[in-house]
Amino acid sequence: MDDRDILSNVPIFASLDEKSRTEVARLFTCCDYKAGEILFRQGDPAGAMYLILDGEVVMSMASRAGQEIVLATMRRGDFFGELAMLDGSPRSATANIMRHTKLLRLQSEDFTDLLGHQPKLAVAMLASIAARLRNTSALFARHAARNVNEEIDRKYSFADRVADHVAKFGGSWWFIALFGLVIAIWMVLNGAQVFFAPFDPFPYIFLNLVLNVICAVQAPIIMMSQNRQSAKDRLAADIDYQLNLKLETQLQELHLKVDELIKQSASSAPASLDGDEVLHRTQETKPN
Repeated sequence: MDDRDILSNVPIFASLDEKSRTEVARLFTCCDYKAGEILFRQGDPAGAMYLILDGEVVMSMASRAGQEIVLATMRRGDFFGELAMLDGSPRSATANIMRHTKLLRLQSEDFTDLLGHQPKLAVAMLASIAARLRNTSALFARHAARNVNEEIDRKYSFADRVADHVAKFGGSWWFIALFGLVIAIWMVLNGAQVFFAPFDPFPYIFLNLVLNVICAVQAPIIMMSQNRQSAKDRLAADIDYQLNLKLETQLQELHLKVDELIKQSASSAPASLDGDEVLHRTQETKPN
């Protein structure tokens, strides 16, 4: 299989004719990478974009708190590394090779010429980039504050809601009062032999059977409700962790900006001021 056949199986090149694919294939360089290699790191200068022929590449970035956030998993037909060449900025993420991967590499100067001569390809790339940005936005939206009750309610079925109501009623004073009233009426009706013969005389064997059945049915219902409460507590703990991590990251960014303002304030101070006065003014601008 030649390069034209390979590119015809890639979604963004499927709209090109055979002649265009032949011209595009000449610009790419084929390269292989082993599992565990790092193609480039976050902050590295950009020199090329890549297209995956076979394998798997995970794009990740490090937060201010040092946590690695997985942005996307790239597989056959996906491309990456083009954003840094569009605006000339360093790499915004780290590319990790997860298994043996075969890539096509396109240098930055060839990338610019390619977009200028192949408008269909540019439109296909823009559509793919837009879909990737939506996925990234959804990823970071999940790290924001969420209502744990709404998250749980979306997963509840009708049977789950019935079980929760039964468990709630079984653990209330209304249930104890009603239960005691039923037992008292039962004993009075079977203890009074004035009007009719008792249907469950002492020692109330049928009553014991009814009580055992109620306990046997109620116990697993209460356990199901407790299991869902445990799942709710775990989700609440996970949401609290994500929120705390987000707040910590924002605080670290704020401290970095404040430190940068302090440095700029100190460097722009008049030369006639002595060191103590510059330090005093700097400390006044620093928040508590």
